[in-house]
Amino acid sequence: MSRTEVLDTHAHIVPPSLLTALEQAPVAGFSARRTEAGWVVAVPGTGETRPIGARMTEPGARAGWQRQAGVTRQILSPWLDIQSAPLNPARARDWARTVNDAMAESAAGTVALASVATDDGDQAAEDLLEAWKRPEFAGLILNTDPPAGPALHEASFDPLWTVAAAEGIPVVLHPPTCGPSGDLASLGTMGNVHGRLIDNTVAVTKLILAGVLDRHPDLRLVLVHGGGFLPYQAHRLDGGYRTKEAFAGELGREKPSAYLGDFHYDTVGLSGPAIAFLAGLVGPGKVLLGSDYPFALGDPEPVRTVRESGIDAEAVEAILHTNADTLFRRPA
Repeated sequence: MSRTEVLDTHAHIVPPSLLTALEQAPVAGFSARRTEAGWVVAVPGTGETRPIGARMTEPGARAGWQRQAGVTRQILSPWLDIQSAPLNPARARDWARTVNDAMAESAAGTVALASVATDDGDQAAEDLLEAWKRPEFAGLILNTDPPAGPALHEASFDPLWTVAAAEGIPVVLHPPTCGPSGDLASLGTMGNVHGRLIDNTVAVTKLILAGVLDRHPDLRLVLVHGGGFLPYQAHRLDGGYRTKEAFAGELGREKPSAYLGDFHYDTVGLSGPAIAFLAGLVGPGKVLLGSDYPFALGDPEPVRTVRESGIDAEAVEAILHTNADTLFRRPA
């Protein structure tokens, strides 16, 4: 066991208080009902979610898993299936605030990630500042494929990036369950296996190529699922930049792969060799423990995976605790 607490930076929750409230009265078109398989949420524009099991909602189930896995604390993220929807701006803001209120209530003894509506970059920046005043929040989670408004790499999104950089707010970039890769019929049933990695890889690549990191060098961005395919195929991206097949303008650095060290990466690459590769590529200080709890495709034993990666003890301690504690620690 670690000498200090072990921080899991990639864990999802649907607050039970939110479900019971939605059962009583819809908010922004969202409602909830109980079924034999668990809660389901009706999401405007997309229909009902998959059944939500106890591991996603019940503190006891979560605490039991943490004890078994050796995790002492989780940074809680809302489930992306309910975090955003194709709503008009006013409803999108109402929903983000509703989710934030429920997440803050569920964050007793830990911290959570806030949500904002992204229809308008200036308004999103204001809403982020509003959420950041709440001590329960240690960062922001963003859908890599927003259902409305500008894409993350577009210039009209810059006001939010400006605020996040100026305030030192960590931003977790997470792909949606149904992202652009869903149009790839050849993926078949492997959308959750490879599709989410494709979506994250493409979104982050566009951030780099559009110069977002040049304009906002102080951003603190976290990539889930080990960064998707990007860290492992970055030199192919360099080749595309060189041949202008992957090009949006001249970058401030020689090549796209030069920006890989600007990101933080979780360990949900699901293997020791993948973690060792990341630590060697960007340095162990940029790698964060993640489980993707409560999903079956996540890492059921994330602490063991890190410890069996073959990296040295100091790096293990950094990944299990120090890096996340430093990144997500609120300013005094």
